Amino acid sequence: MKIQTVVSSLLLCALLSSSAFAIDKAAIVEHVRETYSFPPGLDVSLSDPKPSEIPGFDVMDLKISRGTNQQVEKLYISRSGRYYVLGGFKDLQYSPDKERLSKMQLANAPIRGNKQAPVTVVEYTDFQCPFCQVGYQVMRQQIMKEYPDKVRWVYKSLPLKSIHPWAETAAIGAECAHLQGEDKFWTMHDTLFDHQKEITVRNINDKVVDFAKAAGLAPQKFAACFKGRESLNVVNKDLKEAEDLNIPGTPAFVINGRLIPSADYDSIKQSIEEALKKHAA
Repeated sequence: MKIQTVVSSLLLCALLSSSAFAIDKAAIVEHVRETYSFPPGLDVSLSDPKPSEIPGFDVMDLKISRGTNQQVEKLYISRSGRYYVLGGFKDLQYSPDKERLSKMQLANAPIRGNKQAPVTVVEYTDFQCPFCQVGYQVMRQQIMKEYPDKVRWVYKSLPLKSIHPWAETAAIGAECAHLQGEDKFWTMHDTLFDHQKEITVRNINDKVVDFAKAAGLAPQKFAACFKGRESLNVVNKDLKEAEDLNIPGTPAFVINGRLIPSADYDSIKQSIEEALKKHAA
């Protein structure tokens, strides 16, 4: 009986050890990156699991670093390897990237670039936002030139009316232009950003009408849409979508589901490269 007890104890220890080693650290790191929208430049690593004070959970050190800056957080992982706690319970069978993609309606949104491209960059933007002007330059002058066939750029309205009083009017004008063709939309989009510093609350209506004429839009059709604010419903749908996605501000880029909450070229580029690698794999 004693020999059987010893053997049973050894088997139990072996099973407990094997369950710890069965934890997929790479999958956990990837899930944490998705959930908390870590920029690609951050280095993230996990220590081996150790027994914790919480029944059924082991604990691991999650190390986040960039250059000489470093932060360590405790990550509690269930012995099954499925659930973890980092400020709250997370389910590894749930993908934040896929959840974002499921909430976005892209069917009728303006698209620039190859519509069959493997990487989709959805930008939530505000025509009056100076940081969005930077985002526009990054996308048009850099990203779309570097990835002409591999990236499609999708526009979404997110006018922050509380701090940008003419942004909604500009968004309505852009959507009215879209009704006359995708090329007309992007001409209006680019013109609004190119002339951002010239636009004020007082002259926004006249400026949009002038831009529409320069873009070759049918004047009467555009005027009816713009003055009647007929495209406001499209703008509001985008606003509701951004709210559902918890978009923190403008500009925000969702790259194949991964949220990049800034116009940082390096972060956008690295996320695109990661998406291309996943697509190739």
